[in-house]
Amino acid sequence: MRMIFYVLFCFMFFGAFLFAADAVHNVISPEEKAEGFQLLFDGKQLSPDIWQSAIKNYPVEDGAIVCRKGGNLMTAKEYGDFVLRFDFLMPAGSNNGVGIRAESPGKDPAYYGMEIQILDNSAEKWKKLKPYQFHGSIYGVVPVKRNAEKNDYHKPIGEWNTQEITASGSRIKIVLNGETILDADIAEFKDKPTLDGAKHPGLHREKGFLGFLGHGDPVRFRNIRVKELNVLTEEEKKDGFELLFDGKTVSPEIWQKDIKGYPVENGEIVCRKGGTLATIKEYSDFVFRFEYLLPPGGNNGVMIRSNTEIQILDHFHKRYKDLKPYQYHGSIYHSVPSKRVPEKNDFHRPPGQWNYEEIIVRGTQFKVILNNETILETDVAELKGKKSMDGREHHELQKTKGSIGFLGHSDPVRFRNIRIKELPKEKPQ
Repeated sequence: MRMIFYVLFCFMFFGAFLFAADAVHNVISPEEKAEGFQLLFDGKQLSPDIWQSAIKNYPVEDGAIVCRKGGNLMTAKEYGDFVLRFDFLMPAGSNNGVGIRAESPGKDPAYYGMEIQILDNSAEKWKKLKPYQFHGSIYGVVPVKRNAEKNDYHKPIGEWNTQEITASGSRIKIVLNGETILDADIAEFKDKPTLDGAKHPGLHREKGFLGFLGHGDPVRFRNIRVKELNVLTEEEKKDGFELLFDGKTVSPEIWQKDIKGYPVENGEIVCRKGGTLATIKEYSDFVFRFEYLLPPGGNNGVMIRSNTEIQILDHFHKRYKDLKPYQYHGSIYHSVPSKRVPEKNDFHRPPGQWNYEEIIVRGTQFKVILNNETILETDVAELKGKKSMDGREHHELQKTKGSIGFLGHSDPVRFRNIRIKELPKEKPQ
């Protein structure tokens, strides 16, 4: 009898586990929500508020969109700079595509926009493909990186693949199952012919529709979510956030000091000559959100209230092997060390990936959140009149108002999605 109950318990437990595992699809993770991702498909229906055109040709089956009759399934909204994430499952020999910055659902996005190819490269029927036709290529324009020994980074037929497409200015980046398979600047094709020799009048569009471009093969899609770059989400607008960077210019109405040392490149502020890039406006209590990408060994910092620095650093690099505890990423420089968990890479994403950071300052309370993990939480009032970790007293920690900015050392650290929300000052009790 005990054995029967044991078997039943195991069946119920693992059944519940499998059900729970299946239920995680088509939802936004807390980390993605914090970054500003929006869900385009809930696993149940293609909402006409989100999708348009060939909706009837893409029915929902078992929590996935399935291309049954082909055609262009496009978003109702246009997108400029963005990160698009989705999973796809291909039957053998199948063909589809992702349209980006498309002019219209009725025009071929491969020419009136861009088409990112979705294809079973391994099929015999495709053995005579042109380089710009393989999976992940910008169709007709840029060929993808291939590796036959690794099946071009595809999972076996019948398994789900994960893909990420980033469009930032004229730079297009494709990551398939964690491997970058294309990273190209389409501005290079403004003055020279494309690989297919055809005209692509929509190639340099700055904005357009997203969608799937079916040919009748039953390719499946799920977990479709998108994040617009350098814009506020509707939730942030309602919450009172302000945009400090629009992806095009470092506005002299917002920023001051070393503006020329921080040029804009493809929707990103890049530290080129170092120095201090500071806001004109001074802030007291606030929530400051931004994303950054560190080159190997990159070093920068966030300036708080004109004097205090929160460290931005690739502290894994060999050049920093002798750091003091208060010098690691996320620390209040000289004064308070950040939390470290080496087995989790100190909550940093792998090199070459963007990190999301949020800094909350309220009175003397400082909090730093890296990729949805709190790495510093402290009250600097405790240091008043005392020496800090570097043996000195830092009076600037008690400053109540000042500019926010970046403190460069000429390393080409990149920043995007920079926004801030002022918080009302708490009344002393």
